[in-house]
Amino acid sequence: MSKQQSKGNSLPPLQKRIILHLAKSGAQTINEAKSGIKGHYKSTWTAFNTLETKKLIKKTDVKIYRNREYPRYWLTQAGVFFALVEGANACNLLERTIKTYPDDKTLQCILEISPLVGLEGFRIALSAIQDKGKLDDLDAARIILASAQGDISIQHLKEFIRILRKYPKDYERTKKQIGQVSTLLAKLVSLI
Repeated sequence: MSKQQSKGNSLPPLQKRIILHLAKSGAQTINEAKSGIKGHYKSTWTAFNTLETKKLIKKTDVKIYRNREYPRYWLTQAGVFFALVEGANACNLLERTIKTYPDDKTLQCILEISPLVGLEGFRIALSAIQDKGKLDDLDAARIILASAQGDISIQHLKEFIRILRKYPKDYERTKKQIGQVSTLLAKLVSLI
């Protein structure tokens, strides 16, 4: 018998479909998502509860229908990066993130630079959120440095800096981190 290789970030197919559907469609009730993925209510309800327990989705809004309230769910930071790793559209996610989390500038910045960062950057962000529950200063720098290890043109770097300047806090933090890495590399070169 052969063993399946396990991925650290894998989900069952229904949960993965729900994450990708929410990434594409925005916040939805369980019933709206059930209709969107053409599933059954009971299995969709169970998957929603499991995703909420895994902190990949959370209640973000309420829909009122016939004088009853139904919670709408959308992706958390971890859910956003899981969706990116699974191939969701970054521009669509950025638009939905701005509407859902208008104060989370770090997440917005990372989503905006995501076309330049690549899959490895998404994986770093997802693992950081799973370990610590949120992205912090060091994680943003790790994502940026991971993207810098590939073949990057001057045009990519200019675009990267242009995007970072829209987020002054992240720009200053990144500038500081790059300065520290530069100093460390200069010391390393002097030792060689």
